Amino acid sequence: MLSCNGNVEQGFEKIPPGLNVTEDLIRAIRPDKDYQYWACIRQGYFHNPNTNTEIITGKGDISYLMNNKFDDPKLGFLYKMWQGYFYIAYVDHNHLKLVTEEAQLIKFIGKIDSIEEALLIADIHNLSVDYTRAIGSSYKKVKNGYEFYLVKFHKCTVRTEPFKVSIDTLGNYKAKSLGFFYDVDDYTCYD
Repeated sequence: MLSCNGNVEQGFEKIPPGLNVTEDLIRAIRPDKDYQYWACIRQGYFHNPNTNTEIITGKGDISYLMNNKFDDPKLGFLYKMWQGYFYIAYVDHNHLKLVTEEAQLIKFIGKIDSIEEALLIADIHNLSVDYTRAIGSSYKKVKNGYEFYLVKFHKCTVRTEPFKVSIDTLGNYKAKSLGFFYDVDDYTCYD
């Protein structure tokens, strides 16, 4: 059992460095199916001139995708404030398809069988790695997926909330708050 002191259960180890950046998690996607072409795109917001549309990663001749006319979706499977949202465009049996929801992402990937893919599912649910504490940066590989200790950052008032998370190979997600906060600043809000 876990208490407010922030200890994690036995059998958990530190999440490898660098797995707290969304783009790096996306670059590690390895779909089970061999799609002709695919690309993950971060779509900047039209009302924020400091964001750009960017191809994060892909497979095949991505120019083939870009030469197919399609309307940019208005939403993606993951939203990041100030950055935009992420979606995947891919070709399957000569048809262009888009991934704009979590369920579509899981179907596109297939089996969630890497720590990066599991952390991407957690990221969709606004949970992330906090390398400053074990309570926010630990994982354990289990029979049918992964278990994690991750955190949710709250912006107003600023505080960090640890969670115990499990994500199985089918992409099923469960999270439970550990019932306390740390790094609390009652006088600061980030909007």
